[in-house]
Amino acid sequence: MLSNVRVIASAVKEGKSLPLLLYDDDIARQWQENTENILIYKRKTLASLSPEELEDLKNNREVIVVEKNDLFLDELYFIYLDEALPGGLLPETKNNDSIIFNDRRVTPLIPLNQILLDYFTPEDLVSKIKFQMLKGEENKVRLTLNLPLSGIQSDKSNENPKVYSLSKDYTLFEKNLLTDQLPVLEVWPNFQAQGWKEYYGFYYDAELGESTFQVSFPNARYTHSFKQGMGTYQMVHLESFPECIHCLDGDKTIIGLILLKSPETVELKKKWKVGVDFEALFTNVYVNDKGVAEALKMEDLLYQVTESNSETRLTVLFEYFIPQAFLPKEKPLPLPTVLTMNGKNPQNEKLLPILDGRIYVPDSSRFDPKEEWVKTDLKWSVNNLPYIEVFLKHLALHITALAAYSGVREIEWFLSYPSPLSRRYKRLYVSLWQDLTTELEKTTGIIQKSPDFNFNNLRSDSLAFAQYFRDFEEYDLVYTTCVYLLDRTADIGIWEDNQLIHQTTISLGEKDLFRDFLRSNLKFVEQKFKLDPLDRRRWKDLTREAFERKLNVWIRWESHHWLKSERILLQDDPDLQGLVRLTSIGLAGLYYYVGIILEVLGREGKYKRNKITPVYLGGRGSHILNWLDNRGVFNKNSEINELFSRMLSAGSGFEDTEELTRLSRHLGDEVACGLVLNDTRLSQIENNINEGLIAGEDFLLKVFNNRENQENTKRISRESRLKLEEGEEVIDFKIPELVQLPKFLYEFHKALRDLDIEEITPLKGYVRSPERDKNKKLWDETQRHLESYLLNKKEHFSREPPFILGLKALLQVLGQEWVESGTYDEEQSR
Repeated sequence: MLSNVRVIASAVKEGKSLPLLLYDDDIARQWQENTENILIYKRKTLASLSPEELEDLKNNREVIVVEKNDLFLDELYFIYLDEALPGGLLPETKNNDSIIFNDRRVTPLIPLNQILLDYFTPEDLVSKIKFQMLKGEENKVRLTLNLPLSGIQSDKSNENPKVYSLSKDYTLFEKNLLTDQLPVLEVWPNFQAQGWKEYYGFYYDAELGESTFQVSFPNARYTHSFKQGMGTYQMVHLESFPECIHCLDGDKTIIGLILLKSPETVELKKKWKVGVDFEALFTNVYVNDKGVAEALKMEDLLYQVTESNSETRLTVLFEYFIPQAFLPKEKPLPLPTVLTMNGKNPQNEKLLPILDGRIYVPDSSRFDPKEEWVKTDLKWSVNNLPYIEVFLKHLALHITALAAYSGVREIEWFLSYPSPLSRRYKRLYVSLWQDLTTELEKTTGIIQKSPDFNFNNLRSDSLAFAQYFRDFEEYDLVYTTCVYLLDRTADIGIWEDNQLIHQTTISLGEKDLFRDFLRSNLKFVEQKFKLDPLDRRRWKDLTREAFERKLNVWIRWESHHWLKSERILLQDDPDLQGLVRLTSIGLAGLYYYVGIILEVLGREGKYKRNKITPVYLGGRGSHILNWLDNRGVFNKNSEINELFSRMLSAGSGFEDTEELTRLSRHLGDEVACGLVLNDTRLSQIENNINEGLIAGEDFLLKVFNNRENQENTKRISRESRLKLEEGEEVIDFKIPELVQLPKFLYEFHKALRDLDIEEITPLKGYVRSPERDKNKKLWDETQRHLESYLLNKKEHFSREPPFILGLKALLQVLGQEWVESGTYDEEQSR
């Protein structure tokens, strides 16, 4: 018998599929209808349909003909665990028997033909099936399928369905038993929205092999399956949230379906401003929603299908897909700018986001930066462009998904760039972002307003940093120095009356002021940070770059707790005092150089106040200020604050008016937050970046003048800028004698005495004097290190002021002395 299946309850399916004609001998008896009253197709009834016409219908492209047995799979496979599929749909327990095998509840895979999902949503379909354990028959299960059919002639409208029940009895065989250890099976993101066509699926068999099932995702746009070790993996890209997943045996035969719950459909109404602070080491994101700026909330949008082992699941999602939680949970941003390509398809010429390359969020114990599939330090360069592109594509997609989940229909993007970044790379960044957001708008339905090169949506980190302090922390920029301290650089901005009058970026960062000291003194790291023996071995084997990445992660995860619980206990420890002294000298030297800048700007008539400024200090690297206070927290009462003000005065020659250093309340968030703020109109003098760095020390410059075709050597004063005349090329660059640096170190020690500072101890053996001869050995060693560093002269000219070069050489000398004078328990280091 044939009848046209019509799905009344599922409007979403209407018009999507051909009519389904069901052939079953029992339909007339079950309905107690005459064959003349059952309409088959068009004007044909059951009574008038000939066998030849039936065969013609099976070949008819306007309908689909199935028999009863076509709708059921041959055997029932089941998982030896109750509620094994938290993301799967099963019939309600109140109308169904629990399926029992060996006195234990099990979870069935749905043994139905996927064609039914062309006519029913998963929720509709599961409401129409029923499982019954057959009494008196061991391990027997009956599956009943109640289909709404139309086609009775007496029903004049021929619209109202009548239920027709089909059933199949199954035996629970041992050979169809699947282990209670389950593969990892996930879908992302877990929502639906108008126009959204970006979904990704992930499968990992947890090395269970034939004891579990494999999968396929129907209608996948792209599938990549691969093996690593004993594990089998699959990643897919889909245009719609999957209604079901096919479970397969080793021969790729379907053994059952997992029906998936339809996720929430979100309504898109809101607008967001989104600020992205992308840097080589860390990336941060802030959102302005109705005038409130806050860090992007990293919601978990994973749809967990299987009750897999939790440790296995968390680990494999970190390594191959999208993590359940971005770590640390309490403050996941900023994200490390780390890309993993674990599981990349080697046949893909261009990296696909998520599938080939994705954001990697390492924790302090698992992270191994030596792995070949891990890419770190994504600074702008030709070689890094493919990795930067796929990182940004995943980032933009992830942000867009979080926005859509929050009901956002339009995103206005704001981007920052490092102040020294060339125009070439700025244009490339803007172009890349415009391209990827144009594509995102097509595949997500979310309106994307991308920055243009000359618009306010693209800002230097200097401008965004100052905007944060002005509009978020509400400090004035009447006369102010902003110092944005990162891993390798310090960005210095001098502000007067809301205008940036001078900006410079120097190669002096947290690495030079703190991290390099730790890298050179692993015994200190082992014993003071109390690393376990396994971790010690891991740290010892790392290259310099890998050590820095590992230390970055440790600082991110552990340093806050260490400062809170251990710092005060070690305040009299000579090794920690040595580290504090080194970092204090480095930071004080930075302030002294800012003082020199203020003096020179005053002489040039660009800074008219003739006084030192308050300093707004932030950026990831500025966390080191907390290490300089015995309580592990820097504030306005910290002794180092007085020292900083004195160094500004000593470097500039202006009176010490005891100006405060204000440390950001949100270290590392300033630029991302400042991007989405514009309450105060800030401006900057055009091209002040190209004015050249202020030297700070006298230097000799040997150049070849192409216009005059001759060499020329000139001595340039400390007030001058590192800038070449037109047609000049650097041949040699020397700092014959350090003069300002000995004055600085003298002023540093004089301030320790005059201000009665107790938390920072003076250098042992140092004679308090600005004259080089009084500390000849120290300055001879510093000069030697400096000259060694300057052997590659051309590379350093124009990007590192001579005073800062000298300061870094001094820190290297003092750092080596600190390592050699250490008092460590050798037994603990074994």
